[in-house]
Amino acid sequence: MKLKSLLDITKLLKQLDKAEVYEDEDGNKTQTVYLGDIRSITPSGKVYTPFACSNLTPCPRCNGTTQIENKHYKKKKWMKIHNKRKVLFLNAINQCGHFVHWPEKIHQKINKLLKQENHWTQWLICPECIGLGSLEARLDQDFWKQLGSELDTIEAWHHSSEGDGCQVMVSRGVEICTQT
Repeated sequence: MKLKSLLDITKLLKQLDKAEVYEDEDGNKTQTVYLGDIRSITPSGKVYTPFACSNLTPCPRCNGTTQIENKHYKKKKWMKIHNKRKVLFLNAINQCGHFVHWPEKIHQKINKLLKQENHWTQWLICPECIGLGSLEARLDQDFWKQLGSELDTIEAWHHSSEGDGCQVMVSRGVEICTQT
């Protein structure tokens, strides 16, 4: 499913072309334009940090716990597969050393057992908030990822302004060619 574009790239490129070129503290030539305020461009419209996000609404599915109970949970099956994977893992370390030296067959067996183990585990990461505890945080994370991807197409990046950090800026590097 293709997501609706967040940016009008053509308009943004015109704005960047008109922006003044400045030299940053590292000597890089850059152009920067204002994109918007975090409170008006992000899905949640909220300012928070990952370690202090008390102003976010808990996920409706997991109630902020980040996980949901697995309807397939079977303790005995999980323990059997878990122990089998653990033994295979320890044997591989003892025989081959670091996991990068393991034969592909061992990697495949461990991955297969891990999938089986995850099928029978008691708790699953909440699919609604992807383990963030808040649907708002997940939607914001999706927004920032998509914004970064769209800006990558024009070799630009987003960052916050100095000060309160709520102003979102878009910058791109500029190579200045001087004629002689």
